[in-house]
Amino acid sequence: MQSSEINNPRTTIDIFNNVNGFDDNIPQSIEELEIPSSPREGRQQPEIIRHDLVNSYNSPPESNPYQPERRFDVALRHIVDKYEIREQFSQKLPLLEHYKIIIVCDDSGSMKTPVDRTNKTRWDELREIVKIILEIGVIFDSNGVDIHFLNRPPILRVTDPTVIDEQFSIPPRGYTPLVPVLTRIFSSPEAQRGRDKKVLVFVATDGTPTDNKGNVKIDELDDVLTRVRNAEATHVMFLICTDDPACVAYLVDFDERLDNVDVTDDFFTERERVWRKNGPAYPFSKGDYIAKTLLGAIDPEIDAIDDNP
Repeated sequence: MQSSEINNPRTTIDIFNNVNGFDDNIPQSIEELEIPSSPREGRQQPEIIRHDLVNSYNSPPESNPYQPERRFDVALRHIVDKYEIREQFSQKLPLLEHYKIIIVCDDSGSMKTPVDRTNKTRWDELREIVKIILEIGVIFDSNGVDIHFLNRPPILRVTDPTVIDEQFSIPPRGYTPLVPVLTRIFSSPEAQRGRDKKVLVFVATDGTPTDNKGNVKIDELDDVLTRVRNAEATHVMFLICTDDPACVAYLVDFDERLDNVDVTDDFFTERERVWRKNGPAYPFSKGDYIAKTLLGAIDPEIDAIDDNP
């Protein structure tokens, strides 16, 4: 190379470019850069099959396969697998994130009645149901679930299932004073319009409402649901803890007449109704039953699953 070429500034730049692998096509300004719409554009990406995601409700959408899981997805997937909750229900369980769950347990003496086809009492069955509801509820509300009784003080912000076992170790006794308990709940600030969350009140009972002396108070319960409850902000699900329709006939009227009120039969009756509509091959586990019970008052599609065709 001639000394004159070395002293030429342009030649020096060309040498630098060649050494570093540059060529004349290098962009000379930021405006000339072609920036791909995605950092991975232009490269073949391997298909990723997430075998651990059994249920599609928590699978990342195809348009964004790298979307991070929501904070409750892992816990919810565990519950879905544990209680064999079918996808039709599991996909909708995240709706509960928008509701504060309150459970009302009938602890009257009749809850000691044995349940047909089992060696358990109604009280035993209710304990199992409440524990599953609690497991689901705390996924969406870390503050826990409020649990009210008819003949003993409530326990609030429950997150530990062992607390349920402690309470249900005390035998049920007394009458069915639903009216004063629901009046307190419906009158509370959290059950009023304009709160961050709506309220889902889950009422498990096996008979007609009474006062503390055993006098029937169906009209008063109707009044509380109609006048005291804010129907827009508070949804109510009645769970019937008996297969005797005469004991809870009043609830059928509430279900048909009142907004955001739903009624679910006991597990065996509910399963038979589902099978009559969908066929005996239709899977309906205890987990499905709990999920349907929770969702029936807030989702019309779930509510209609066992309606007569």
